[in-house]
Amino acid sequence: MSKLSDKVPIPPKDLMNTNLSSATEATMLKKFGSPGTPKPGCGPASAAMKPRLVTANVGPFKVTGLVFAVESLKQIFAEVQTKHPDVFKAVKTAGMWCVRHRNHNSSKLSNHSWGTTIDLFFGTAVVDQGVHLTHRGMLPLFPIFNKHGWYWGAEFSGDSVDSMHFELSEETILKLEL
Repeated sequence: MSKLSDKVPIPPKDLMNTNLSSATEATMLKKFGSPGTPKPGCGPASAAMKPRLVTANVGPFKVTGLVFAVESLKQIFAEVQTKHPDVFKAVKTAGMWCVRHRNHNSSKLSNHSWGTTIDLFFGTAVVDQGVHLTHRGMLPLFPIFNKHGWYWGAEFSGDSVDSMHFELSEETILKLEL
């Protein structure tokens, strides 16, 4: 019997993130400014970023993130609850907002720094970054996230592949009215 926490191959790239791309640091800085000071663990938010962050229940758990991102997650998880109640009940988060550098590139900020990214998993352990597998539970999730303008990090390449990572796409970020 298969479980949502089973590790399975990541789908082919042509099946995910259609017309969506990962948001660049340049876009994030231009749109939102400095998120704060990255530190080991998580650094503090900048004065400009603090009013843009909110903590709220998005259905299966609470998150802290950019207001638009949190509102979008509420819509996503309402749809997941209707279409895939088993996935809704089992999904967990490993975090959303955290002012920090990227795991594999300490010269760049992670998009978690602006609260536009969420890490999700099933079972008791995450699928580590760089592992070219995903939890079975991600397979019904990623099309819903993509439909709402979120990019799935399973399409990152090499050691950067990150199947637990969903972020507001470059295209979604550029459309935001602030």
